[in-house]
Amino acid sequence: MRILIYGAGAMGLYLSARLAQAGHSVSLKARGAAVSQAEAGVPVTIVSGGDSHEVSTVRTVAEIPSSSDFDLVILTTKAWQVPQAAEEAAPALSPQGRLLTVQNGVDAPARAAEHVAARQVLAGTAVVIAERTGPLQVSLNGPEAHLILGRWEADAEGQEGDQAITAALLQAGLLAQWSEDIVTALWKKLALVASYGGVGALSGAPVGITRAVPQTKALVRNAMLEVFNVGNARGASLQEQDLEDIMGTFTQKFPESTTSSLQRDLLEGRPSELRDQVGAVVAHARELGVDVPIFETIYASQLPRELQARAAAERS
Repeated sequence: MRILIYGAGAMGLYLSARLAQAGHSVSLKARGAAVSQAEAGVPVTIVSGGDSHEVSTVRTVAEIPSSSDFDLVILTTKAWQVPQAAEEAAPALSPQGRLLTVQNGVDAPARAAEHVAARQVLAGTAVVIAERTGPLQVSLNGPEAHLILGRWEADAEGQEGDQAITAALLQAGLLAQWSEDIVTALWKKLALVASYGGVGALSGAPVGITRAVPQTKALVRNAMLEVFNVGNARGASLQEQDLEDIMGTFTQKFPESTTSSLQRDLLEGRPSELRDQVGAVVAHARELGVDVPIFETIYASQLPRELQARAAAERS
């Protein structure tokens, strides 16, 4: 399978390495130091379980080859970068190919579908603990990625291709799961990351503290319920068991030092996914007439930091 990974962050490097190791033809759209190192002959390296593996078959490029005909494009950028990435990748996608979004939030598939035929868009959620430790190096700090993917728009004729993509991900050692209700999966993932990340940003504390303090633990749970209410009003089918699942992840599975990327970016003055996670909940809630007082508070309190970070990034 011919695969393009757009974005050389931790997720992009991880997927590039695993899919190339499985024998697929993988191109990695990168920029800056990653491209410079690749031109100097440095391979993508993945560190897992204490072992380091160089993957020399990943083709790292600064520009997507105009003659490409990819079977699968995976966008691994930040959520706000999806429109540009989808627009650039669209001409390189084969007519029967698929474009997969794996961003946090619920709006990336629709944004991608503005540049690629909706029937070609696959929406996905991804859970993996990976850290980019160099321009072309990634460290896997836990189990292999768990991906849930599904069609953004029903397309019975594309089922065979969808099965091939799921098989390719499984072949690469990933836990890939097909869903006929990807909307619910997206909102469930958002309920987890936006709630513990948003409360973490408010409190300035890692998971080990926010779940140990009864007040902040309850705040996270109530925030999750707000997302469930909005998601179900939007067409998801989130149930009580789904709430227990994500609360179990928050209270039992995360290491004590865990912070979300949203929380870290806000703390360190970098542009974050505030608008795409917390802001998305607020925007959908307002449109649907659903009350989300916790998310309204998180968004209002963190927006000044986000605006400062984006202004600084534009000046640099």
